[in-house]
Amino acid sequence: MSRRQILLLARQPAKAYELFDEMTNGKVYVMEIPHKKGEDGQALWRNEVKRFSAKLEEISGKKITIDKLKQASKVVNEKRKALQRLASLRSADPSPISGLDALLVNQVAFYDDPLRFTAKVNELCDELTERIKSGTGVSEKGSTRILISGSPMAIPNWKIHAIVEGNGATIVGEESCVGERNFASLLDENFSSIAEGMQKIAGRYLTINCACFTPNNDRLTDIEIIAKRVKADGILHYAIQFCTPYMIEATKVKKVADKIKMPFLRIETDYSMEDMGQLKTRIEAFLEMIGKGVKA
Repeated sequence: MSRRQILLLARQPAKAYELFDEMTNGKVYVMEIPHKKGEDGQALWRNEVKRFSAKLEEISGKKITIDKLKQASKVVNEKRKALQRLASLRSADPSPISGLDALLVNQVAFYDDPLRFTAKVNELCDELTERIKSGTGVSEKGSTRILISGSPMAIPNWKIHAIVEGNGATIVGEESCVGERNFASLLDENFSSIAEGMQKIAGRYLTINCACFTPNNDRLTDIEIIAKRVKADGILHYAIQFCTPYMIEATKVKKVADKIKMPFLRIETDYSMEDMGQLKTRIEAFLEMIGKGVKA
């Protein structure tokens, strides 16, 4: 099925999907997302996944079978495993790959053919493993290591990574839906019917600790775990402008940073380049506060 045939959107308060639907001549499909992960929320989401599967069958003209569902589940799980492998390699000191390159890999994960993508990421990981063995990194050993937390960064959103790494630090992880949340949990492939498989698929997506959910305390636990795993020296919380859930949750993330005694910087910005100077000044000061890895 061509990507041009359907544009899938989660519900957005701005109702932009109505405009997209006009622009694409009715090729937009909207899914209702629950705000809570309780019984009612799970039931709502299972029904949404079921309805979406029926829409896919209608558009493609193909029936979903148990064999195809199992095969597709395995393909996507292998892609997640490759991304998990890449994330784990970034924990090395020095990091064998820049945060900007790793971000691009995670962004491409949403577009590329999954089989090709998985093969290429594993090839990259093989190369990075050799770099780690030889002690080769993208920065000097002991350089400042930053964990990005917050809103997803879709292509071409690269400016935060570019500024941080342009000042001698390295971004070693993204606690984001374009990052750890996308691949942290695998789908249980052990199902014996289409209905059971759909239920497990729906359940797997509710393990993602996105700020659209309330309460979202598991996200705070994730941040603490990731920060320790990647040996971060500081947390930079990024919120895209007008993304209220992440802007509000920044306060809670700051408490996590205080708890583990880690420097914290909160940034709100957009895709434009107009605030590059201001961001550069703030990020440079943040890195100087951490006390290492800043270029003149």
